[in-house]
Amino acid sequence: MNGDPLRDVASLEIYRAVDPSPALVTTRPAARGPAPAGDQAPGSAARREAANVRLAEAAFYREGKRIDALPVAAIAERTRGATIVYRDPLAPLFEGGKLPAALAYAVVSVRRGGERSPLSNIVAFSPAVPPGPPMILRVTPDQGRICIEWTAPETDVIGRPSVVGGYLVYRRTLPEEEYEAPLNAEPTTGTDFVDTSAPSPAALVYTVRATLPGKPKIEGVPAVEAGVDYRDVFPPAAPARLDVLPEAGAVRLLWDPVAAPDLAGYVVYRAAGEAGVAVRLTEKPIADVFFTDTGVQPRQRYRYTVVAVDAAGNAGPASPEAVAETF
Repeated sequence: MNGDPLRDVASLEIYRAVDPSPALVTTRPAARGPAPAGDQAPGSAARREAANVRLAEAAFYREGKRIDALPVAAIAERTRGATIVYRDPLAPLFEGGKLPAALAYAVVSVRRGGERSPLSNIVAFSPAVPPGPPMILRVTPDQGRICIEWTAPETDVIGRPSVVGGYLVYRRTLPEEEYEAPLNAEPTTGTDFVDTSAPSPAALVYTVRATLPGKPKIEGVPAVEAGVDYRDVFPPAAPARLDVLPEAGAVRLLWDPVAAPDLAGYVVYRAAGEAGVAVRLTEKPIADVFFTDTGVQPRQRYRYTVVAVDAAGNAGPASPEAVAETF
């Protein structure tokens, strides 16, 4: 209250009033300004303001109910920059098909010694009814990706026909129990999603939540989870073309790139003569689509191939063989 940093917070208490009275959400402390005629006593405006605040608080406490108290650890978990984010699950309020006309919220901070702050400002709004749960049809692993497909929810959480604006897809890796941020920053309007960032090997679990049109922060009930033991065993394709250009004391190779989302690079192989065994020239996969072989001998015949390798270590088939005659 005097502007000093607050270093001994014990908890934040969150209050909610369901269908608050109009007076509760319209009551505001009196604006600072000249005192009414006949009330010129020093400090009278501040006393009136404090009295209005106390009346508003008393009214809110009569109608509101404490729904949660966040200790310091929970506050830290919910801190996003300079903001604390708390999610209030409203599903119990929608049971029986009854929709509250309005909700009002306020917050109180509590010190370790038990001292409580005044009530925060009161925020009231009319809640929107979120969609019901989608139904995940299948989770299909593929080369460097996982495809998730689902059907739209038929109703919202109170049983009315559902109106959906988009979908958010969530993933967690076992044994983790909590989902992180959605994989798509903006809701997708389709009923399928391709996850190209899935780790491998890993046991993965997915769910999907529908959002309201124009209100992407209002998420519906999550779909029943679907899991997959993802192991990337899909090798990339072979480079479609390989060209070799003999030079003085070297052979230069050029090949077509391979379109694979998890491509790690390419491995170059060389065989001498007609019956020589191919040996690996690049110890690690290289990212470029060109390579210069400086370990050749003059007036020799060499056969080259290139193999694409993905991040999981899967090696694809070899490119078409290209022959170089050195000079």
